[in-house]
Amino acid sequence: MYRILALLLILSIVVIGCAAEPTPTPTPEPPPPTEVPTQVPTDTPPPTATELPPTVAPTNTTAPTATPTPVTGTVKSALNVREQPTTRAKLLGVLKKDDVVTLVGRTEDKAWLQINFPISATTTAWVIAERIDTTANLDTLPSIAATAPTQVAVQPTASTAVTTTVQATAVPTSANVTPAATVTATTEATTTVQAGTTVTATAVAPTTVPPGTAQPPAAGGTPPGSIIFDSYENGGFNIYRVRADGSGLQQLIANGSEPALSPDGSRIAYHMRRDIGGLGIGIASATGEFLSTVTEESTAGYPTWSPDGNHVAYNAVPGSRLTSQIRRIGVGPDNSPIIVVDGWRPAWQPSPGTSILYDGCKAGADCGSLLSLNAFDGDPNNPNSLTTGSAGAWSPNGSQIAFQATDDKGYTQVWVMNADGSGRKQVTTDVGTHGMPIWSSDAQWLFYRSDQGGLGWAIFAIRVNGTDARKIVDSNVHPDLWVYAKMAIAP
Repeated sequence: MYRILALLLILSIVVIGCAAEPTPTPTPEPPPPTEVPTQVPTDTPPPTATELPPTVAPTNTTAPTATPTPVTGTVKSALNVREQPTTRAKLLGVLKKDDVVTLVGRTEDKAWLQINFPISATTTAWVIAERIDTTANLDTLPSIAATAPTQVAVQPTASTAVTTTVQATAVPTSANVTPAATVTATTEATTTVQAGTTVTATAVAPTTVPPGTAQPPAAGGTPPGSIIFDSYENGGFNIYRVRADGSGLQQLIANGSEPALSPDGSRIAYHMRRDIGGLGIGIASATGEFLSTVTEESTAGYPTWSPDGNHVAYNAVPGSRLTSQIRRIGVGPDNSPIIVVDGWRPAWQPSPGTSILYDGCKAGADCGSLLSLNAFDGDPNNPNSLTTGSAGAWSPNGSQIAFQATDDKGYTQVWVMNADGSGRKQVTTDVGTHGMPIWSSDAQWLFYRSDQGGLGWAIFAIRVNGTDARKIVDSNVHPDLWVYAKMAIAP
């Protein structure tokens, strides 16, 4: 019996040992799947590491390509290119409208821009900044000191005798007129102009005739009235008044140009620069106090009054186009401009006329002509073409027109003609530039701008028959923009 019990115990131990064996077998199964994914990523990094150096290399090569974008501008209209930033410098060429130029520098006052010229070259030249359209900030351009001499002030800083040579001629009968005599005039001016002060500038009539030359016609008095004019100085414009004998010079308006006196003599319309009301056309009293703004169009300028003083015509270049328009607007609140015709430099016919004299083209042709058109109901496609020339000015009674045009030697001269374009006669004949004429109140004299053959800009008076020329006062003009140096006659 003890043997049977021992045998059963042994069998029980064997059975229990066999049943426990399957328990450890499931535990080895999880490790193999865990090891397989861990080995795959471990093999992939080596090739990735070998590709990193080529990826870094291009980042070093991009540095040289980060060169500054060239600063460019577009030419608004035909533009002279000069060797130095002054109108007296050598003329290197002419740019056409819509030419694109590279801007490489500027003068300190930003009145002139240095460009690459010829356009495709790397040599440099200078152009007037106001004739270049650009969105660039000009302050980012390097400032280059101008080597050319600056324009003289409106008056010499001290009492100084200045001798200039002008020409007096017999009554001209054609464009080919030979000067009859040369006379010498001495002009003396005192003190520097101060805003709001009066200084004296006396012009001495011609007294000396060189030996062997014909005697000029006898001098006959002094032109009547005063002249209101602008002068460009220290990078800005100011408006002055001076008596026709050169005395009583006085600043009227700071930061203004292109003055026009109302028919009753009480108001001055002018192109505002940095004055009250911003850019556009403003109105001041005859003594220079600001009164109102006519229009705030930034390109509006060259105003002229209607005979009744209720309207002003002016030229402006709309933002959507490059050509100038002549517009008229009522003087008063809540008025809107009305387009009259394409053109520029308008001059309203004196009472009782309704026509505007202007520079422009007829039907897209005959550009560079003086034309006229009724300011209220004229056909802009069919203006009256009067003559070749520009900057026309009506005589006090509207029967004659003074204007500027080139002579056969290429000089800009002052001319007169009848209001219908007939009877064209040359008035000035000496070398240099003479233009922007206006009439004296008695219609016996013309006042005009002259560069005195390169000696410097000044305002002169001359009889309509071409005699008794004399300088009234020195007056600067904006470089290359003397064609906007408008004047007005005053009592």
